[in-house]
Amino acid sequence: MLKILKAAVIAGLVLGAALLALGVLARWYPALDIINNGLPVLAVGGTALLALAFAVRNRTLITATAAFMAVTFALLLSGLSGAAPQAPDGAARFLRVATFNLWGRNDHHLNQVAAFLAKTKADAVVLEEVRGHHKDFLESLAGQYPYRVGDNGLAILSKHPIVADGLVDRGGQPFWMSRIIRWVRLDVNGTSVELAGVHLARPFYADLQQADIVALTTFAQERTGPLIVAGDFNMAPWTVKLKTFTKATGLGRSTRSTRPGRCAGKACPFCRWCRSTMSSPRNISPRSTPASARGSIRITGL
Repeated sequence: MLKILKAAVIAGLVLGAALLALGVLARWYPALDIINNGLPVLAVGGTALLALAFAVRNRTLITATAAFMAVTFALLLSGLSGAAPQAPDGAARFLRVATFNLWGRNDHHLNQVAAFLAKTKADAVVLEEVRGHHKDFLESLAGQYPYRVGDNGLAILSKHPIVADGLVDRGGQPFWMSRIIRWVRLDVNGTSVELAGVHLARPFYADLQQADIVALTTFAQERTGPLIVAGDFNMAPWTVKLKTFTKATGLGRSTRSTRPGRCAGKACPFCRWCRSTMSSPRNISPRSTPASARGSIRITGL
């Protein structure tokens, strides 16, 4: 029995190490970044292997498994380095942004989405995967959000006036899957703030997702004023693409993945990752972080 357990640990370590190595290569081969989305799975697997290594009482396997787990957790923690700072208690609120993907479960609970927005008093909302049958839902929010752009793919609703807007699309794609970015410029009590709603390709479409993140990086780098990027990035914070994006743009991440009526993160690392990102260097920052003398922004993602 001990021989079988020992063989299982060795096989698991070989497989895990190979996957980690392939994930590192994602910097040069973007298609491999899908492995990095699954780093939490490798961390769980490494914990199980460590328990088995202790069970067989093999010092070499214990050391090797501990090293594997150390590398895995280091990669996971590296994805948290770009997080935006928190605000002190009692900081004045400047702007609160919520983001929802209306595909799947949210599509069947639009009343809960509306209740969530009312409860959190979001000042602006970014919606992804908006379709024709959401027209009544959007109209029902018009009293709360009198300013709106978009009714297909990406839509942005706001309590503050929208003074400008624009689009960034994928070339050569049908209209229902061409939209990458929809942006607006808001007049927030005399302060101009740009809000960009995004919906990037899934990690299963590696070339498309890589092109999307390049387009988003270029868009963010071209902005000169306060910028919020919120929406469905379809990638985990420890992926090479997202870490490269935050480093290249200087944006700080703020993530809260929940569903209306209950607070629960998305357990599957290959599922959609909704993320809200903000530029601290431009005097506005997320989640009630103090923004110079201008107050703060609170971002809630879904």
